[in-house]
Amino acid sequence: MKALGEERTGSDKMRVIEAGMIGAIAQWCECLHGKEPILKTLEILAVSLEAEAIAIARSPKDAGTAPRVIAFDRRAADAMGGRLDHSYARSVLRDYFDRARAGTIWFKSMVEDSISQDLQTFHSRRHLSELVVIPLEVGERTIDTLEIHFFDRPRNYQQALLNMLGETLTRTWRNRARGLFTEALLRVEEARASAQPGPPILSVENPARLSRAEYRVCLLLSRGRSTDAVKEELHISDSTLRTHLSNLYAKTGTHNLAELLYSLVTAAPFGDSGSGSSKVA
Repeated sequence: MKALGEERTGSDKMRVIEAGMIGAIAQWCECLHGKEPILKTLEILAVSLEAEAIAIARSPKDAGTAPRVIAFDRRAADAMGGRLDHSYARSVLRDYFDRARAGTIWFKSMVEDSISQDLQTFHSRRHLSELVVIPLEVGERTIDTLEIHFFDRPRNYQQALLNMLGETLTRTWRNRARGLFTEALLRVEEARASAQPGPPILSVENPARLSRAEYRVCLLLSRGRSTDAVKEELHISDSTLRTHLSNLYAKTGTHNLAELLYSLVTAAPFGDSGSGSSKVA
């Protein structure tokens, strides 16, 4: 009776997993037609497969050029061990990297003795056991791969799901909206850049693109000079200082002298890292 109960429990679990995979595949198809975001789709796939991290990578066949990666990782950005931000397909596919058949399933454990040091290090730090690579499309100059990282070696039912997924994901990837991966990659990179504060306003990178005169005004204000002292030291008129301050508010995203002084005195990171950087003009 116990064995029968365990068998029913296993069957019930498998039905739940299969139902989840149907939803994940539907999400994937919607994503490839531009109706759902790639990152959310990767998250749903990871949850359905009980994976820790998952990525879509576009790797040039030229080994000297770095792959471009869109990845979902369950781990928090500031956690120890590092988040997934790299493609390890070349380490697993090895000599077949340039000619792997789309839809096939490749396991790190198949080539355990010869995987790259960077993959060994990443898995060791994260206590991961397995990487599964599915080539999605092999072109003349690039190869697109789906890469799935697991804490434990996939069980039989997970391997069955992966085998089922291989052909489906590959066929739908071939029919995706053109430019989808590139557009999604740009959105991810822009979001990543905006989430990271830039260097302080008075740093050598000059993230706010201050002119030399504006930089001098900021430098004096940061040293505790009053506006009258700034005018006197720089030999400028009241109207010139007002012009400089107006430009500074616009460039630094502040609204008044108090906010500008706070940003300067606390050396707060410049918020818009997308504003570009240059040396002091």
